[in-house]
Amino acid sequence: MAIHPDTVSMLQESLREYLCVAEWCVHYQKDASWGSKQIGGRLGYPAAVMMFCIADTIGSFHRGNTSFSAPVDGKAVMIRQQGFHHFYVLNSDYYRQSLSEAAIKRLYANFRDLLVHNAALAPEHILISLPTVPEAFPIIEGRQLVNINGFLRVSDNAVKLFLERLAAVVPGSSQEVNIQKKR
Repeated sequence: MAIHPDTVSMLQESLREYLCVAEWCVHYQKDASWGSKQIGGRLGYPAAVMMFCIADTIGSFHRGNTSFSAPVDGKAVMIRQQGFHHFYVLNSDYYRQSLSEAAIKRLYANFRDLLVHNAALAPEHILISLPTVPEAFPIIEGRQLVNINGFLRVSDNAVKLFLERLAAVVPGSSQEVNIQKKR
């Protein structure tokens, strides 16, 4: 944590910190002292919060950018507004997912929003730790799940790519303009 001269500099540190915390949480092993039935479980909730915040951040800096789009339901869509639109970034070259708009909305509302604001998930929405499964958002028995291991892999790639593009994406973006207005 440091004092930064601009948003680009701050993002270079903050996104790496978010990713570091997510990685630590994914690899942490709970023991009996947690009082949990799941001995050896991971810190999935905070890991997911950090990774969803990373996706939200990357998407927010592309909001309103007419040169950025992601394929959703067979169409190239722009990030036009706040909220679940930020998660269109999951289908971009940052994350390389192929999620429908309905799935993106569910991830935003039933995972990201509920975890961030209520420390809970909607019924039938499950975080799992499947280290050998590459998918971030597998569908198992008709349910879209969040595999924190797969999500970490794609989040790591997304952060690396976004950090490479920071100087071109952030200055003058609508999100940076909004940040600079805050006092």
